[in-house]
Amino acid sequence: MIGFIFIIFSALSHSLWNMLLKKSENKYAFNFYMHLINITFFTLLYPLIFSDYLYFNGGVVLSAFIAALFFTGYHLSVSTSYRYADVSLVYPITTSSPFFILIWAVIFLKEDLTAVGVAGVILTILGTIVLNRIKGGGVKLGRGVLFALLAAFLYSFGALMDKKGVSQGNFILYVYSMSVFMTFFLFLYSRRSGELKISKVRKDVKWVVLAGIVVFASFTSYRYGLTMIELSYATALRQVNVLFGAFFGMVLFAEKMTINKALGTLIIMAGVVLIRVGM
Repeated sequence: MIGFIFIIFSALSHSLWNMLLKKSENKYAFNFYMHLINITFFTLLYPLIFSDYLYFNGGVVLSAFIAALFFTGYHLSVSTSYRYADVSLVYPITTSSPFFILIWAVIFLKEDLTAVGVAGVILTILGTIVLNRIKGGGVKLGRGVLFALLAAFLYSFGALMDKKGVSQGNFILYVYSMSVFMTFFLFLYSRRSGELKISKVRKDVKWVVLAGIVVFASFTSYRYGLTMIELSYATALRQVNVLFGAFFGMVLFAEKMTINKALGTLIIMAGVVLIRVGM
């Protein structure tokens, strides 16, 4: 039950930082400074709250490095997708990674799939298609959608490394190392693209600080929950962030909840429930 609660909390915080990112004027710069605040906050808390985890493990750090590569690609893809499409359209797609994770779990983790779980995957895919239908037409695979799908794909590999990393003992070192590597990779990208100037986020300073703290909450709560729950369970359960994302999209950005968006979201959530029941 404790793991269940932490995964749900991570879903809420995950959707919240996505909304703050969408709200920002310069999304690449915001993404970097958000992670910089996260690692700064984490560094201050590490010796105070997580003193029992102040020991080194090379395998954990290596897993964190590989995971950071995938998650950095995920964050950059999410940032790009929000430039081209609404949150309530893009966000559910970026969180469709359980489809990929189920496949990787069977191949790499040797997890078994049930008929109910497979039905849930099919519903999740169907919900994604419905979300992308436009009035009087078929599926619109625009740039926002394509980058959102790329984000989900990259996230699925990062999720595999997550499970490996937290299973090696020192899960706080894993989360901290991953945060350091992600911040460094985002720094390299932002510096090369000219997005590093503090002036690019000056108007959003308070939101950057809040987002950084929310990212810390999201990262740590999810990985802590993952130490108690199987990967396939955790990733499926975390999909309640689809509901949070749609809600924040309407409240913060006055986005319209069309019939297709509402129906697609409901189908995805039905799929998530079946995946959860079937595991």
